[in-house]
Amino acid sequence: MEAVTAALVLWAKTRAIGWLARNWGKLVAAGLAIVGVATFLTVTAVSLVSSNGQVSEAANACTELGYAVDQAAYQPPALDQTPSIPTGGSVPGFGPDDDAKITNAQAIIAAGAVAGVGRRGLIVAIATALQESGLENVDYGDRDSLGLFQQRPSQGWGSEKQVRDPKFAALAFFGGRTSPHFNAKTGRASPGGLLEVSGWADLPITVAAQSVQRSAFPGAYAKHEDRAILIVDALAGDASSTTPIAAASSEGSDESSNAKQVVVTAADYRASGVDIDSFCSSEFELASAKSPVAATSGQVIPTGEWTAPIQSKVTSPFGTRFHPIYHEARLHAGTDFHAVVGTPIASPTTGVVESVGWSSGGGLNVAIAHADGVKTRHLHLSEALVKPGEEVQGGQTIALSGDSGVGTGAHYHFEVHVDGEPVDPEPFMRQHGVNLRAWS
Repeated sequence: MEAVTAALVLWAKTRAIGWLARNWGKLVAAGLAIVGVATFLTVTAVSLVSSNGQVSEAANACTELGYAVDQAAYQPPALDQTPSIPTGGSVPGFGPDDDAKITNAQAIIAAGAVAGVGRRGLIVAIATALQESGLENVDYGDRDSLGLFQQRPSQGWGSEKQVRDPKFAALAFFGGRTSPHFNAKTGRASPGGLLEVSGWADLPITVAAQSVQRSAFPGAYAKHEDRAILIVDALAGDASSTTPIAAASSEGSDESSNAKQVVVTAADYRASGVDIDSFCSSEFELASAKSPVAATSGQVIPTGEWTAPIQSKVTSPFGTRFHPIYHEARLHAGTDFHAVVGTPIASPTTGVVESVGWSSGGGLNVAIAHADGVKTRHLHLSEALVKPGEEVQGGQTIALSGDSGVGTGAHYHFEVHVDGEPVDPEPFMRQHGVNLRAWS
């Protein structure tokens, strides 16, 4: 019996070695193909997100997934990339030569009245068309995309002629029972439109539009919202007073505010076919893996001398910038530093605590009055360790950093005010013997 078993084992080994000898090339090729596909997906995700100015939105998603992202990663498009709103036309939001675009906008609004989507739905549609075609009924686009909404005949949106009919295209975009793609058996349009998106009227415009368009980048539509609101309010008339079918609760909502606080989630990216996980893992490090940031020692310094409130990397300097959350130009009145929640913050010099309070933007904050009309403010804190009226020494720990208030992640914001006016902390501190960039 043992001889038979040994013979069978030998035969199996011989067969296996022979098969490997004949197919080793195919196995290597298959392995390389699998590695190549994985690499391609990762590189594609990274390049797609990066090349389209979507790092700001992507960084939000990466933070959600547990990655540590510096404030510096949240750099939105430059100001000159933000679309300006044309003027001089017969309708607000249009230029003097935009009659054809006005006609297209009117067709979208008329279709929205038929679909019953209300003001919110009209704004979503106009913002989408502004992004996709500039409100021009174009006969070209990516692959076979055509018309105002760049709908693709190959994806079931209609024939080439149909998707270039503004009324047909708009009704298809809105979806619901008035869509040319409505299926009475299922009670839904396919391809689905805005009315097929659950809770669409309560979603930020960029997410609502993305849910229909399936663009590669969910954040593409928000920048057109202000102009879309202007156009809808100028053209809609009674059409805008219709309560949206999908969500009556959206009436009276502040659309402008909604867009400025848009957050694109990891789920939005995945739904769009973007491998956000690969992007995050290639660009950032998991927060759990990051070593603690260097902090101040808490050692008190002599009266009159100055020290850095935190010893860490500068991630966003003082100056006017395009705000990563509100999506508008604002003065960034201080200097941001990388800081995980709980990092000690020191008073830069001797002073008296003026206030310990809370603001919607700065979160928990501490203000300290110093000599010669100088005041420092310390924002986005997790805990204040001093009280109003308390005298503090330079180097004394006054608070712990956090992520309170409006921001794109945990960090520390440091301001210097002289005679009531904010000044750039970096040159001010250099004049007092402190280089805030020493740890950058």
